[in-house]
Amino acid sequence: MKSLFLRLLVSLWIAMALLVGLFAVIHGWAFSAESSSLRRRLSTRSIELRAESAVVCARDGLPGCEQRLAPLDPRDPRVAVYRSGALVAGEPVEGAAGVEERARRSAEGIAVEIDDRELVAVVLRRDPTLVAVATGPVRSPWMFFIVPETLPLRLLAIVVVTGLVAVVLARYLSRPVRVLRGATQRMAAGDLSVRVSQQLAGADGETVALGRDMDRMAERIDELLETQRRLLRDVSHELRSPLARLNIALELVRRRSPPDVEPAFDRIERETERLNGMIGELLTLSRLESGRGMERTERVDLTALVEQLVEDAAFEAEQQGCSVELGARDACSLDGNGELLRRAIENVVRNAVRFTEAGTAVRVDLECASGFAELRVRDRGPGVPEAALGDIFRPFYRVDDHRARGAGGTGIGLAITQRAVLLHGGEIEARNAEDGGLVVALKLPVVAGG
Repeated sequence: MKSLFLRLLVSLWIAMALLVGLFAVIHGWAFSAESSSLRRRLSTRSIELRAESAVVCARDGLPGCEQRLAPLDPRDPRVAVYRSGALVAGEPVEGAAGVEERARRSAEGIAVEIDDRELVAVVLRRDPTLVAVATGPVRSPWMFFIVPETLPLRLLAIVVVTGLVAVVLARYLSRPVRVLRGATQRMAAGDLSVRVSQQLAGADGETVALGRDMDRMAERIDELLETQRRLLRDVSHELRSPLARLNIALELVRRRSPPDVEPAFDRIERETERLNGMIGELLTLSRLESGRGMERTERVDLTALVEQLVEDAAFEAEQQGCSVELGARDACSLDGNGELLRRAIENVVRNAVRFTEAGTAVRVDLECASGFAELRVRDRGPGVPEAALGDIFRPFYRVDDHRARGAGGTGIGLAITQRAVLLHGGEIEARNAEDGGLVVALKLPVVAGG
């Protein structure tokens, strides 16, 4: 049993059930008709007072005497007064003779008989020749709920009442843990704006202090990440100026150099272009991580966008001896940033083209259902180890050397794709296909009718 709520619920339930059960046993023993003189005195004194009032009323000829012996409500006992076995007031009570005789012989002037009903006989103090006999539930009405008539009902009452109380207490005691758990889940998902101290108001001091510490931790992490993003953005900006000057100097040197060094210049030019592309992607990633990119949105025809990207990727695939084919193509439209969506999908398709085996095809499917568009891109490459499927969307993460520099790329494309999809309220996942290859699925919300 790992759930804190269930542990609290079961512990409280068992503890309260034992306490209430013990109380019920003690109460039943203390108020039983055979062993408790207190209950007799309380019950019989009430009967005695009613009987004496009715006798005086009848002796003096006052009106309404019978009403004085009638039950006030269904739970009250019915009282009759006897003198030497003869009914004086009230209605006859079956079996009154035996219990009346026992009351006269009793030192206390009280006799109780319990069978399928309850008979109580009390010798009146003002006139010992008179005996009041009551029949019915002489116990207090509230006693039924604490000590019901049968053992199954007692157990059921204990289980139901203590269960309800235990549920309320368990939910109240486990609420701070649920609040903290929800906050940590949001932080793990990247939402560092979450704060919990206000939600924990009214909890114990230690829990409130823990909530304040968690808020400070979130603030500090947010500051550190913002500093990292700002540093990355500033460095990327600063690197572009030297690269531009390097390209100019390279072109000047190329014009004055002999033809035999041209391959070296070509290599330098390719590397500077690659570095310039990486800087551009770093700037894009920094912008997405700071939550920017959705300031301006437009209606995007996702189907047309995918068709165009597949057509463009097909030229690159031909140079590597493979192809790109478009399978399902449902009509889908959404509101978002068209350029971000283009880069997100293009990164996935080009990544699949780089890693698919020669002579195979990259398959792209676009399906739209239940308010979401799902784009699946599947290659026929070596796949990714299961433990690394969630890491391939991290910037600069490399599965191995083969899937790194040997295949090209900067290691930032899938990270940009993930951030762009999340900004559009979507989801992205990667999984290995059963018969080989990697499948990357993008799920995006679409507009109604699109």
